[in-house]
Amino acid sequence: MIKHLRDIARAIASPVEMRLFAEYGAIFVTTATPPPRIIFADSSEVELFQSTLSISRARIGDHTITLQSEAMDALIRAASEMNDLEGQITARAADSGGRSYDETVGLWLRNVTRGLERWENDGRIRPERAQRIRELAPVEQVGVILEMEEREQVFFGTFFDRSILHSVAAPGASQHLSLLAFDVAEYQDSEVERALNGRGWYRTVANDLPHFTYLGLDERELPARGLRRLESGGQTFWVPDMGGE
Repeated sequence: MIKHLRDIARAIASPVEMRLFAEYGAIFVTTATPPPRIIFADSSEVELFQSTLSISRARIGDHTITLQSEAMDALIRAASEMNDLEGQITARAADSGGRSYDETVGLWLRNVTRGLERWENDGRIRPERAQRIRELAPVEQVGVILEMEEREQVFFGTFFDRSILHSVAAPGASQHLSLLAFDVAEYQDSEVERALNGRGWYRTVANDLPHFTYLGLDERELPARGLRRLESGGQTFWVPDMGGE
């Protein structure tokens, strides 16, 4: 049964989980298998979840990717439709589909490491504090980094001017872990977006243009599930409606 996002939000007690839900929560309305929690604690939780899924692998362009079978079927149908139009849908990189927990941790630590070095050199973070953060488990770093960004305006995004969540997903919270996300090489092609939308794939992470999430629903159904349309930079995103009734 597909849940309404408002019902899930009511059960969230942690401010960190609420922030992550606002960023990535659209995935919970999928007709495929959603993740069992907002954030996975470690690789064993991710591996256990992924082991329960019906999974398909296929070569999409130059790369073989892994997705939940329902999502893969829809992606292949969208790609076939684009082929008929003499276009294409291909994977942007080797990790454009499903990912492991360790892969998402690697992306996260890249930004954390660069950010700590930047702000330590600028005198905004004392060396001993930076070292304490480095020694935290990735899942523990999430709350610390987000609080620093909010309270101290010390940002860990790629250019140090925006939140780290504008550059990488928090480890354990990435939609790629649920094998329901796909990064599209041809993300600037409006016909590609139309073909993907028609098969239940939508942009759901604000400002991440290549990233599409499999929801499996008709666009007209999305507001009734707790999503709102966000227009940004001429593109459409479907994100959790955090101002719901």
